[in-house]
Amino acid sequence: MVKWSHLYELLDNLIQLHKALLSLSHQKKDALVQGDVDQLLAVTTKEKKLIKAVDAAENARLSLVTQIFAEQGMKRENGTLADLIKLTTSPEEKTRLMNAREELTQIVSELRQQNEVNQQLLEQSLSFVNMTLDLVTDTPEDDFFYGRSPRSDGYRSHTRTFFNTKA
Repeated sequence: MVKWSHLYELLDNLIQLHKALLSLSHQKKDALVQGDVDQLLAVTTKEKKLIKAVDAAENARLSLVTQIFAEQGMKRENGTLADLIKLTTSPEEKTRLMNAREELTQIVSELRQQNEVNQQLLEQSLSFVNMTLDLVTDTPEDDFFYGRSPRSDGYRSHTRTFFNTKA
């Protein structure tokens, strides 16, 4: 019974960590929309720490589940909550495990959706930055309105760019 209470603690911890990740993903979205690079870096740093904590909690959960299965005479190296629900005979434990599984599934689904939105926002931001860089690094010879016409021999005398490639 001690292992089951420890498992419930781990599951509650995983739920809280995933909720924190979801909250950070909303903050990341706001940072991307506002174009606030400093906030984006701060959120990303916090996110990395939380991901490490989730990984550690998940490894502890897997280890504990393996022990629970071993005590029951079964060998499972990657036991899931569904497997545990099938294993338990107590209605209270089944209900508690099913509730934890449902809550984790919901949070992870929301997190996935939010990460997809953030990925799209990030791709849009990168395409905007690339477009801006293309405009900034445009050579005067390519400017049809203000630049000189290209030389008839096809050779450009000197191309000016934003970056020094010789450095």
